[in-house]
Amino acid sequence: MKERKILENIDLLAEKIKCDYEKISEDSEITEVAERYFELLEEGKKQGFIPVFVEVKDYFNEEFPDFEEYERARDEILENYKKIDCGQWFKERRQEYIENGYLNEEYEFSDDSDYLDYFKNFNEDETFYLNSIFDEETGKVRENVGLFKIPADKAYEIPGWFLFGGFNECPLPEEIIAISKYWYEKYDARIAAITDSEIEFYLEKFPETQEETEKLAVEQFLVSEDLVFQIYDELEELSKGLYKSRNWYFWWD
Repeated sequence: MKERKILENIDLLAEKIKCDYEKISEDSEITEVAERYFELLEEGKKQGFIPVFVEVKDYFNEEFPDFEEYERARDEILENYKKIDCGQWFKERRQEYIENGYLNEEYEFSDDSDYLDYFKNFNEDETFYLNSIFDEETGKVRENVGLFKIPADKAYEIPGWFLFGGFNECPLPEEIIAISKYWYEKYDARIAAITDSEIEFYLEKFPETQEETEKLAVEQFLVSEDLVFQIYDELEELSKGLYKSRNWYFWWD
């Protein structure tokens, strides 16, 4: 009965946005889940879709609009993001953080030897973590997770398909897409998973210098304050987490 309920939930969302999906078993290991994602990534290049893991929570089915309203909102978002200047957005958001006391105007990263040594000695992290769809306590896939096949050709537009953004200090959907496009062009960062409050990226490239990583850490903090306030505690730790990593995780609590 539980499995039927889960499939009904995912079916309902897939029907609302008009796309196919594969159910991900809660007993799946992360290695097989990741392997299936990369298989579909290649298939999608030929067949015209982008794979993305989706945890289907109540929001998607209880508050999601019907298709006609959804299609109008989605298309509007996918048009509006093209008008956004990311450089200006980061500049304005930084000033907002400074005024709110979140960020010191003259902030400088630590020159502590342990922090500096990290960048000298760390190689790279190839792991595809998928924190947004795995339960930390059980180590299993969360309930209601599907691998959706979005009929699109731009991975950075995924948030628009789920009307994602504009809540809990999260940037608006069109802003999230514009920022994702900026990172896609810089790091080939692809949105691989999305829930009602999380987004996870997989990167083909990554920042390879301390300076570049620190700049990226500030950018990501500006996008999600929770990265520092609730996950990493300080910008230096976020910077270390991003250095030569193929995985980015965002959460707006």
